[in-house]
Amino acid sequence: MVTRVSALGAVVTAVLLATASGASAAGSAILAEPGPLDRLSAPVGLTAVGLGLVGMLAGVFRKKKVQPENQRKS
Repeated sequence: MVTRVSALGAVVTAVLLATASGASAAGSAILAEPGPLDRLSAPVGLTAVGLGLVGMLAGVFRKKKVQPENQRKS
């Protein structure tokens, strides 16, 4: 449950940061024309956040293997 809450918090934080950076960039004057690498920074960042969230979810739902020496003898 804690991991689900922290994953939701990470999504909310990422959305707020993306919105805040977009709002601050809209109000400032453009000093230089962005290059091709600058145009890719937002999609690359969002992809990294998305893959991180998918990895966290996969870790939460992963079925853990029990080693034979750690099994309870019943």
